[in-house]
Amino acid sequence: MSTLSVDTIQGQTTAANVKMPAGTSVQLVSTQSSSATSFSGGGVSYSDLMSATITPKFSTSIIKITFNGIYYANHTGSGANNRFRVVRDGSGLSDYNGAQDSGTGQYLQYRTSAVNNHIPVPAGFTWIHSPNTTSSTTFKIQCMAPTGQFQFYGGAFLILEEIAQ
Repeated sequence: MSTLSVDTIQGQTTAANVKMPAGTSVQLVSTQSSSATSFSGGGVSYSDLMSATITPKFSTSIIKITFNGIYYANHTGSGANNRFRVVRDGSGLSDYNGAQDSGTGQYLQYRTSAVNNHIPVPAGFTWIHSPNTTSSTTFKIQCMAPTGQFQFYGGAFLILEEIAQ
């Protein structure tokens, strides 16, 4: 049996990076909210909940975007309409159908009926995105409450994982 031990792997002088096998996790960036964030009814535009920035090492990599959090809804009308979306560098993710939201990003919509007290609701989703760049790229989770109101508890998290292709 042989053992290979190294301190540093460095590309050849003509190569900028060492090639990684497809499916290899190259890097991970994460952030976690430290305080609660509220969204009130009547909103007609999205507001930022949290963001994270990653600089892909390879232009062919994909970015796995994972968001998880718990929010509570509080609404006395006939229905609450809570929306969440992911945007990249201020615009929509081009590899998703933006027709649902005027091309500004993929979004999810949670609907509840009359809620007169605070009901905790888990919110979690994962996207796979191909940024085709090695430039710094910022992803944001944004929220809107067209009706009702909701608040994310502190502790929501956003994870960006670069995966070699």
